[in-house]
Amino acid sequence: MTVEHDAIAEVARRFAESIHAERTATLEALAAEREAAQRLLAALRREHERQTASAAGAFVAGLLIGAAVGVAAVALLNPRSGRDIRQTLVARASVTRQSFAERLRAAIAAGQRAATEREQELWREYRKRINESRQPPPTP
Repeated sequence: MTVEHDAIAEVARRFAESIHAERTATLEALAAEREAAQRLLAALRREHERQTASAAGAFVAGLLIGAAVGVAAVALLNPRSGRDIRQTLVARASVTRQSFAERLRAAIAAGQRAATEREQELWREYRKRINESRQPPPTP
């Protein structure tokens, strides 16, 4: 039995070593995969940042080019002089300012009228309740 026991112990030891070696290899493979995944994520982040910066630069360039083309088109196609345009803009701004002021005054006046009417209504209701409370209760 000692020989059999020794043989079984040897097989168990070899099996444990085999399992340990497999586990070690698996852990090393997982660590390598994790490191590769981290490198891939870092590369993807760098690429995303590069594309974002590139897109922002392209947007700003397009905006500036569009503004320049717009200014040139207005300058070339507008029959009026700069002085005429400025006077027109000032006049429009003045009319708009006056119109806004008139609308604001009208809105304030309407609000004041509504507040006064509501206040009078509340006073009437209050007086009515006071008078009702002063009257003696009806006798049965």
